[in-house]
Amino acid sequence: MWRLINCLKADFYKFYHSNIIKVHLIIPISTVITFLAYYVISSWDELQKFIAYIQLISISFPFIISIIVNMVYEQEQEAGFQYFLGIANKKYIAHFSKFITIFILGLISTLIAILGFGIIFYLIENNLTDIELYFRQSFIMFGSNIIIYMIQYLAVFYFGKGASIGLGIVGSLISALMLTGIGDGIWPIVPWVYSVRLCSYFIMYNSSTLMENQSIIHSMIMMIIYMVTLLVLQLIFINYWEGRRENY
Repeated sequence: MWRLINCLKADFYKFYHSNIIKVHLIIPISTVITFLAYYVISSWDELQKFIAYIQLISISFPFIISIIVNMVYEQEQEAGFQYFLGIANKKYIAHFSKFITIFILGLISTLIAILGFGIIFYLIENNLTDIELYFRQSFIMFGSNIIIYMIQYLAVFYFGKGASIGLGIVGSLISALMLTGIGDGIWPIVPWVYSVRLCSYFIMYNSSTLMENQSIIHSMIMMIIYMVTLLVLQLIFINYWEGRRENY
């Protein structure tokens, strides 16, 4: 436990002295400002504005996650991966510490982007949607993207930065494509779609335009399966990875 705490302190210190924390703050704040500025002059109704904002944020998440994970990879690459390779035993602690740190920053960034937007949106007389809904949406969106963080982490450390960025771009494109009728019926098995679909369904459920949907239950089951599988792959990866991809 103490080793994990020390690793977490070290990760936060390294992130603090890099651009990683800045990116987690600048991107959501600039996004909120941009959309609110547009919505002041937009003729859309409140629900349309909210849905559009949530969907666009969800679609961009896979690509943004790939950028964040690549920044983490580059930081460790510059140090020759000593942070990971210098541990004689229990190497998983260093990797799990990195995961926890990224997750915490990701959650904060998501709260700024969704809850921060919702509070200001509410204060400018858009009070059809309760602020509690924005709070719940933040956790739904973040929770839906945990799988993407895990996939990207494996991709960048095993296949390299180019593959990770390419996967992030493809993931965002798939997320956008699955919003159409093409995604109906198959989206529960596509991890990159969980955020945009579940957030959209949750909005419709709260607006009484959606009754119980069996595909949501299927997606929850698949999410658990994916998480367990990726966790096993992470443990296997940690035991055998020796930094051989550092030249990518």
